[in-house]
Amino acid sequence: MKRMSARPVCASALTDAHVQNVFVSSNTQASPALSDVFARLECEVNQFQSASQTPEARAAALATVDQDIDAAKRLILSMLTRRNMLAPISILPAEILARVFHFAAFSERPYSMGWVNVTHVCRRWRQTALDDSTLWAHFLDFPRNKEWIAERLSRARNAPLTIDLDESMDKDTFSLFTPHISHTRELYLRNLSSFHPKIVQKISIQKAPVLECLELSMSGTAPMGKHHSFFKGPLPKLRTFCISQILFPWSSVPRGQLTQLKVTLNEEVSTVTSKGSRHDDLKQLIGLLVDCPSLEVLTLENCLPSMLSESSGQTIRLPRLLHLCLGGSSSRVMNLLKMLKLSSFTTLRLNCTSENAATDNDYHILPFLSSHFNDPTPVKFRSFKINLDDVDRGIAVVASTSLPTLPTPYTDSDPELSLSFNHFAELSNRMNILRQACDVLSLSNLEFLSIYFPSPNQVINWREIFRQCTEVTTVRVQGRGAIGLLQALMPLKHARGIRGKRKRGDKGRGAQVQAPVHVPVFPKLTSLLLETLDFTAAVPGAGVVYDLVLSAVQLRKANRMPLETLCIDACVIREKQAKALEKVVHDFRWDHDEGYYCDKEGDREDYHDYYDFGFDDYDDYYLYPETDHPGVGWGGPHNVVGISLAQVLAEIQSEW
Repeated sequence: MKRMSARPVCASALTDAHVQNVFVSSNTQASPALSDVFARLECEVNQFQSASQTPEARAAALATVDQDIDAAKRLILSMLTRRNMLAPISILPAEILARVFHFAAFSERPYSMGWVNVTHVCRRWRQTALDDSTLWAHFLDFPRNKEWIAERLSRARNAPLTIDLDESMDKDTFSLFTPHISHTRELYLRNLSSFHPKIVQKISIQKAPVLECLELSMSGTAPMGKHHSFFKGPLPKLRTFCISQILFPWSSVPRGQLTQLKVTLNEEVSTVTSKGSRHDDLKQLIGLLVDCPSLEVLTLENCLPSMLSESSGQTIRLPRLLHLCLGGSSSRVMNLLKMLKLSSFTTLRLNCTSENAATDNDYHILPFLSSHFNDPTPVKFRSFKINLDDVDRGIAVVASTSLPTLPTPYTDSDPELSLSFNHFAELSNRMNILRQACDVLSLSNLEFLSIYFPSPNQVINWREIFRQCTEVTTVRVQGRGAIGLLQALMPLKHARGIRGKRKRGDKGRGAQVQAPVHVPVFPKLTSLLLETLDFTAAVPGAGVVYDLVLSAVQLRKANRMPLETLCIDACVIREKQAKALEKVVHDFRWDHDEGYYCDKEGDREDYHDYYDFGFDDYDDYYLYPETDHPGVGWGGPHNVVGISLAQVLAEIQSEW
């Protein structure tokens, strides 16, 4: 039998010429070349079937058919490419298309690479994405696949990189980035564990001429290796330098172009140089700040040299500083403040730790605040928040020239002043700080006041402290210790004249001795917000808290100072008490949480029985499980106090 040719006649049906003719044709109908292909295929199929009778012929024909299938696929892809070229989006220039890809890449979650799907849409989109190296220049913790990281580094080429990694990245994967430090623009290494200092040292021997932002943090305090600096050679473009939990000499910090400098430690230690000279350490810090006049943000927490406990006459000018955050012993914070020459618009965040007991150093900061916020023009604060926390035996105040905004009305985005003192043995010391702070700050325009004070049975003259705050319209009271402020809100009736002894010349009339008029604080008060209070708790001389609140509302209304809004949240209150208050206030808001109490058959279990285990100061942590600090939230889900005791008993009975 005659051996069949290796390529049947049908293989000639799909030639490159046919493919080219089909691709370049601009007719919307089927092109003549394509019609000719279909006709020849249909004609040659019958001949092909009759010719492939032996196994050898069928094998050769099968190989030929596979080649024809590949040619057909190329033809279809060419047709799809032609169709994509006619789509309206294909008119966009590559630069605009790449810009759209950037929006897609940076609008999703940081650890997601879902935007890569755009490279699978068509050939042009893929090529556009591959040509833009900046699309591949951002690296986060996810994904961690080494091959994928290497591929993205290759696609990024020499584009400036942003590398943001944490302790979850292993050393082998981390080493992939080391050769690319020379063209890294932003480097964030967060919460590195004990074995990562070797990685930091390996990186530090690299050159980083384009580095603009550096942030390093350890999970535990670790000293930097001897004779090590942050990178080899100068860092001419470095603007942001943030170091946390790493001990290092101040002389190793790059200087000259910094706009942000943040150095933080969890606990205050004596930071010394390799020579062990604390005096040199102070000189290095002063020299660093002097050499960085362009600083806009400065944060130094628990890292101030111990020599700052002594006064220094040197002046450090930081005319562009917008935000200053200092933390540590009161004496160190105060003495550094004395050196700094700041502009009047610099916001302050001062976290002071009292040394042993309240000292003069704690109070010396207050005159500095008066000078800073009153020279040359007094800063008029509109919002003032007070936190008297017995856990840390501290006091914190936040003052802002702007009012809190909804939906989180108790968080200031950027207050002008945040001041805190910790480790005061006596409440009286904290109250003295508060009184002096209210005196030195301009609070005459104050409109919003918030007080968190969980300690009960503390008598505080709130009326005297806030006597100058006549413009307040909204007061937030949180915690049992702030109940006394409710009494100050209550206007007292004018005492009648008391007839005294007659004197000559008074024509028989007794001298009229007028008793002092008790004007309530906050005469313009319209909104009262009450949180974490027990309305059934007794108040000496005023019945229970409910009676005090009801009387205050009624008396203010009678004296033409009515409350328009009353909010009750996370409080122990009976439903009938809430309904009674609703009748006397135009805008009444209640979270419908009655708290823990049982009122069945006249027996009431005291709310405090459920929390009186020796940790009264921690009550509000249970009332606000979704927050890190007590008294921060408002209106959130209070899962602990959200079910009354009656509801709990009902659920138990239903289970049985």
